[in-house]
Amino acid sequence: MNFVDLTMPLNHRWMPDQGLPTAIKFFLGPKDHEEKGMVVGSDSGTSLTLPAIFAEFRKTIRLDQVPVEKLFLRPAAVARISTGNRKEISKSDVEKAFNDTGPAKGDAFLIVTRWGDKAHHQEEGNDYILESPYFSFDAARTLAQALHENENDLLLTDTAVLGLPNSHIIPEWFSMLPSSSAESAEARMYLHLYNSEKAKKDFAVEMEFARQGITTVRKLVQCSQIKSQRIKVLVSPLNIVRGVASTCRVVAVEE
Repeated sequence: MNFVDLTMPLNHRWMPDQGLPTAIKFFLGPKDHEEKGMVVGSDSGTSLTLPAIFAEFRKTIRLDQVPVEKLFLRPAAVARISTGNRKEISKSDVEKAFNDTGPAKGDAFLIVTRWGDKAHHQEEGNDYILESPYFSFDAARTLAQALHENENDLLLTDTAVLGLPNSHIIPEWFSMLPSSSAESAEARMYLHLYNSEKAKKDFAVEMEFARQGITTVRKLVQCSQIKSQRIKVLVSPLNIVRGVASTCRVVAVEE
């Protein structure tokens, strides 16, 4: 039996996913502070997102209601999609991956692009987010429908994003000079002005998966160490009452 840790390390010095205004900076209190603790966002590092994150699906299951068997030792099919920096994963890509892999009914579905194999967590800058492969809207709709019909309600991937938020967040936030951090006043002001119509365009891909009841896990690392096409996965988010998303640890088990 072989265990492969697919979890991005949480590093209080630098996280490659904290460049967006929606991010929460991972903070570890100094050792001599009387209230030593940490601040971690629900999307920090490897993270799980439920459909309930969107207002339209708010009445669906929450983190404290997810059955353990949905996340622990869940059988999973491993698909591989070859792509490059900031390349769109197309409808034909996901159709081929799904058909070639042939997940069994009820499997989790893991898509490996090798993006998570790069040493992003050791490098500063925003390339991890901005250069990540991402799903086109048509690819997301096609894959979400196929997963739903086959009862594959858990999708895992080593990409930083599912859809690239390039309608508003990327062109607007990253054009600001000088650049600002996620915890800045500028970020708070940007989000104050960021309305639901903008969000629907930026997160249309994510909403397609949510619409079909698919729980998603992003930002996996070292997936190329998985050699088998069929594995089991351990996904361990925080057990947050009424929670809709959480940083999590993910381990692949090869038998």
